[in-house]
Amino acid sequence: MNQISPYVIYRNQITGPQNKLCNLLPVCPQGQDGAKGERGEDGEQGEAGSPGPTGENGPPGPPGKRVRSPRALGPPGKTGPVGPQGQPGKPGTEGLRGLPGSVGEQGSPGPAGQKGPPGPIGPAGLPGLRGDPGSKGEKGHPGLIGLIGPPGEQGEKGDRGLPGPQGSNGPKGETGVQGPPGPPVTMLLLLTTSAKLLQNVTVVPQGPPGDVIQPLPIQRSPKSKRSIDASKLLSESDMEMPASDATGNEFLMGSEGMEEIFGSLNSLRQEIETIRFPLGTQDSPARTCQDLHLSQPDYKDGEYWIDPNQGCSRDSFKVFCNFTNGAETCLYPSTSINTMSSWDKETPGSWYSQFATGSKFSYVDSTGEPVGVVQLGFLRLLSVQARQNLTYHCHRSVAWADRTAKNNYKRALHLQGANDEELSYETSPYIKALVDGCSYRKGFDRTVLEVNTPQVEHLPLLDIKVSDFGESNQQFGFEVGPVCFQG
Repeated sequence: MNQISPYVIYRNQITGPQNKLCNLLPVCPQGQDGAKGERGEDGEQGEAGSPGPTGENGPPGPPGKRVRSPRALGPPGKTGPVGPQGQPGKPGTEGLRGLPGSVGEQGSPGPAGQKGPPGPIGPAGLPGLRGDPGSKGEKGHPGLIGLIGPPGEQGEKGDRGLPGPQGSNGPKGETGVQGPPGPPVTMLLLLTTSAKLLQNVTVVPQGPPGDVIQPLPIQRSPKSKRSIDASKLLSESDMEMPASDATGNEFLMGSEGMEEIFGSLNSLRQEIETIRFPLGTQDSPARTCQDLHLSQPDYKDGEYWIDPNQGCSRDSFKVFCNFTNGAETCLYPSTSINTMSSWDKETPGSWYSQFATGSKFSYVDSTGEPVGVVQLGFLRLLSVQARQNLTYHCHRSVAWADRTAKNNYKRALHLQGANDEELSYETSPYIKALVDGCSYRKGFDRTVLEVNTPQVEHLPLLDIKVSDFGESNQQFGFEVGPVCFQG
């Protein structure tokens, strides 16, 4: 309701008929306040004012009840803004185990641990690699004479020789010892006996002289003479040239023949003693290191001479004798180490001898000389066990077991024996992995295979077949160890 201003009430009061002067003045003078009037009646409602500013948002109301409407649903609304992240929910049930991830690269080596207590003494190690050949030794002393050879075939009977000149009469012999006295005789018996002897005597004229029959000569050929200096065994009287007949054949006098026989027997006795008690030298070799150990039990491990076929000692050869491990006879490979390489141009699954720079393994003695096939064959015949190691150096390449494929042996090495037989995990139970670091196919490592077999014809090894190589990050190399025979 509109209220009347006090100025209007005051103006009405002074402009009444009683005060006409106030109408003439521009401003009427203010009079004293009158008494408070009564409240007037409410006036008419005024026009609506202009809209005021928007007020602040009120608090959210309570959630309404969901009412199912029989009408069809309208189209879905637009996606609202992303709300704030809610509180973490309860942990769910444990899920299935995931597939194993790829093998990572080998980590750097950790710090060295504390020094542990000393372990027990291990078995004797294998002989070391062959050293550089030494300087040529001095010439040895002449060997002993050989055995007497078998007699030659009987020659054809020669023509009868011409009669020799008649020899001069020999000197008169010495008077013999007087015999015992005979029985007594009578004169009658003497006359009777003389008469009977004269009846049987026939006088004939003297004939020409007969032929002189020479004794059969004992001939000796220059090829059958022994190497012994028989002149040192003869006296000065026997040093003269032996007699000869008209054809030039020498007669072997009695004393000279006996001296040569005794010399041959003495040489034979010395050779038998050498066989029974060998010294392990080039002039007195043993058959094997086992034989040398039986005759010389005080010998230490080292290099000695052997001659397995027991023929002439000139084909003997020097080996390493490992007396501390059953008196083994050990030979060395001519080339033991093959350096690491990726072998990009070679085919996996082929023999090393088929590589461009490969070859079969060969073996030498301690002096670097090749060992003959015959001597090696006799060494096998005299042995009951043989062993040999092969070390395979790898980078992500399998040598024996494959741990990345459930320990199968599909990628295992194959070896070729001395009898050309192929040795592998499937064909030979005598191959054992002493160390198998290459089975993990991680970084650089090594695998040591040992072939320890009673089938001595399999050793020494001649070749190796490798299957697990050819990828960009794969490399391998190998080292062939000595072969040792035990008899």
